[in-house]
Amino acid sequence: MKKPLLNLIAIVLILFLTSCAATYKKINPPFVKYPSIDDAGTFSYQYDVIRRAGNSKLAKKELKAYMHVVAIKIHNNTDHALEYNKNYRIFSGSQEAGLLGPQVTGDIVKQKAGFHLFYLLLTPTTVTNGETTVPVGLVLGPALAVGNLAVAATANKRFRAELIEYDIENKVIAPGETVYGLITLRENGHLPLSLRMK
Repeated sequence: MKKPLLNLIAIVLILFLTSCAATYKKINPPFVKYPSIDDAGTFSYQYDVIRRAGNSKLAKKELKAYMHVVAIKIHNNTDHALEYNKNYRIFSGSQEAGLLGPQVTGDIVKQKAGFHLFYLLLTPTTVTNGETTVPVGLVLGPALAVGNLAVAATANKRFRAELIEYDIENKVIAPGETVYGLITLRENGHLPLSLRMK
């Protein structure tokens, strides 16, 4: 019994280490350190916030899709309200940034929940001890599949909810107010960002 049980444990450990779903750790834009600040002190940003928050699986998917989720901080030092695309825009390098919405970002940068159904392949697994056969896979396969499906689906939902919560395209920034947001760019590199009034 020891050898089959050790083999089963080894297989389960390999599966856990390589393909388990990961919980989502919030980015929390108000608590991000913003090293890049413009001369007027009105706009600052931080790249690589998904990885910095501890979401390595999502960070890999972000890079594969040539996308960058960026935390931003905008302080309105004018005497009128600011609305994105109405009286200010964000530039990436010398070009206006083409921002991807929360739904698009959430659809592309997410954990593949259905992938975890492969754990059901463990269902026929048995361990034999002499004349006794124990169908450990009947519990192990479905438990791993359902557990990982639930974790991945919850993580994807929380990621999308945070993107929606910090979507700057639907926010009005009052005079004197500071707003934090998450924007998504589709670019190869980390170009310098700037805020420009219309």
